[in-house]
Amino acid sequence: MKYCKKCIMPATRPEQVFTDDICDACHSSERKHNDLDWNKRQQEFETILSKYRGDGSWYDCIIPVSGGKDSCYQAITMRDKYKMNPLCVTHTPCELTEVGHKNLNFLRDQGFDIVHISGNRKNYKELMKIGFFKLGDCCWPEHIGIFTVPARMAVSYKIPLIIWGENSQFEYGGPASKRENSYLDRNWLEQFQMCNHRLEDIEHDGVKLNDVKFLHYPSDEDIQNVGVTGLFLGYYEKWDSKRNGDMMLELGWHKNPDGPVEGAYNDIENLDCKWIGGLHDYMKFIKFGYGRATDQLCIEIRAGRMSREKAIESLLKTDEGEIPWKYIPDLLNYLNISEEEFLNNLDNFTNKNIFKRNPEDGSLMKDQNRNLIRKYLPN
Repeated sequence: MKYCKKCIMPATRPEQVFTDDICDACHSSERKHNDLDWNKRQQEFETILSKYRGDGSWYDCIIPVSGGKDSCYQAITMRDKYKMNPLCVTHTPCELTEVGHKNLNFLRDQGFDIVHISGNRKNYKELMKIGFFKLGDCCWPEHIGIFTVPARMAVSYKIPLIIWGENSQFEYGGPASKRENSYLDRNWLEQFQMCNHRLEDIEHDGVKLNDVKFLHYPSDEDIQNVGVTGLFLGYYEKWDSKRNGDMMLELGWHKNPDGPVEGAYNDIENLDCKWIGGLHDYMKFIKFGYGRATDQLCIEIRAGRMSREKAIESLLKTDEGEIPWKYIPDLLNYLNISEEEFLNNLDNFTNKNIFKRNPEDGSLMKDQNRNLIRKYLPN
């Protein structure tokens, strides 16, 4: 398996492009740190914001928040640095963790109003089953809702400006045509978040569209009438997830009390949902051969805080690639499935070309804890 020679990202990452054995995320990072005129971009941002900034009598932008370090940073930065009056909007995940609940309250304690949208659990479970069994994404409805809910609130409250965080295609790799985007629209959502399964397709899976209204993206007519525009803050300022985390921790934000989430390197990411950090990242691992720890270590390399050699050493000390059992009993109960059904479905989505198999029958080889055995590691 091919790995980037600057970071430790494998070429199996979806839509990752390699040039001269270097991934496009590392090429973007070079531009980010050496070529881009961030002062000019900030001035451009100020000019745009002046068209939306109100007199304080109503909200003048929407910040999609999860309670994570980055979305908290977005809210505080937009209010304190850019003098905007944000309304925070959150889409409740499958199962909110205790620390996730604390961090949403942290935002309220910082002086922000938050609108919570929580889909009905009956149909949410059905969508999650579609994601888990059909698409290999246990948090599929969550990945849709975090983008559709803010847009719906923008239309409902007639607040045209939505401020998102980083452009993931620029920061982590993706199609060149999307790397330089400063905005997020319906096309971005459908291309990068829906696993090639349109919301309309759930009718074939036995779920009625009218039963999941919160996931409907507003009509083009509604978007145009309000003038909804979604901008990436990370296009206008140099994005740094560690800086964001450090700033929030100083203000009283909560990191994970038990250390890194299962499969991760650090303790400040994917804390809000029981399954977005852990099982979701594990399912990425079995499909593509890398997980959350690899993502986090690549960020450290690109930021110049860690060498590639140190990152490989650190990766081997994490539990990336081990089944994240902590919240699995909750998942089995939530979906009303057996442990055997759960494990069989993981095998169904495993890329058998990147893990060791029994030479006699081709079955996946596993250790005593039922974890897959890697064939490849960065070197």
